Amino acid sequence: MRLSDNVGNTPLLPIKEKSFTILGKAEFMNPSGSVKDRMATYIFNQAEKEGLIKPGDILCEATSGNTGIAFAMLAAERGYTIYIIMPSNMSEERKQMMRLYNARLIEVDEGDFDGAIALRDEMCKKKGWFNCNQFHNPLNIKAHYQFTGPEIFNQYKEMYGENSQPSAFIAGTGTGGTIMGIGKFLKERWPGIKIIAIEPAESPVMSGGEPGLHGIQGIGDGSKFLVDLDFVDEVITIKTDHAKIKARELASEHGLFVGISAAANVLGCIEWKKRHGGEHLLTILCDRGERYFSCL
Repeated sequence: MRLSDNVGNTPLLPIKEKSFTILGKAEFMNPSGSVKDRMATYIFNQAEKEGLIKPGDILCEATSGNTGIAFAMLAAERGYTIYIIMPSNMSEERKQMMRLYNARLIEVDEGDFDGAIALRDEMCKKKGWFNCNQFHNPLNIKAHYQFTGPEIFNQYKEMYGENSQPSAFIAGTGTGGTIMGIGKFLKERWPGIKIIAIEPAESPVMSGGEPGLHGIQGIGDGSKFLVDLDFVDEVITIKTDHAKIKARELASEHGLFVGISAAANVLGCIEWKKRHGGEHLLTILCDRGERYFSCL
């Protein structure tokens, strides 16, 4: 058995917030420490199955960090070389993790995700490298529709029974694969569930604003990418400073040391509860907090 065979089957953790419960899918318990292990492993497995890649090949991806870490882990495990292109303002811990997995790291200007994607596409085309293409790859959605969504659905039923239904699924969007894949599966089983997207207040693209620099790494990358806004019921914006405070609070008061985007998701649940009521809100605890020491 390989390390990547253990991706998924993460627990659904209850987080008590006054009069209601947030249920966080503990994706930080995946092998490389984030939800991106699911998508990366699925893309890798499919590419190998279809004969698109084989050990010794060179791969390339643009990322804010977690996807790069996931692909770097897989490349090291399976004998590939990978180039990672990312904006320079992502955390040093993330960069160090990728280098330890022996990834080749290329940095572009702060917040320049479009530039990172363009450079990835150019290098893959020019050099014949495999383009992992997370931002536009339908397999990104499919991974969460086939695996993460059913896990959440079954875990919730085990906890609360067949007759209970959560009020909303609330998640930050980077590529959009997580919210679209999980949301589609849950909506088919629970038609009344609301699908709520979280984005940084400093880069409110889905809300109709302009992209901007922010500190909630992993979401708000400046474009909607795979997100279908007609599918999303509401968009909630969260300020970077508030997410950082919440991340520290989750560690000190709940013993839950997660990253800034996970804290933004929890804040999104609290905000949605204030606006709409309801109970049993579902969200994603995207990654571990150790990769944000220099930011918190």
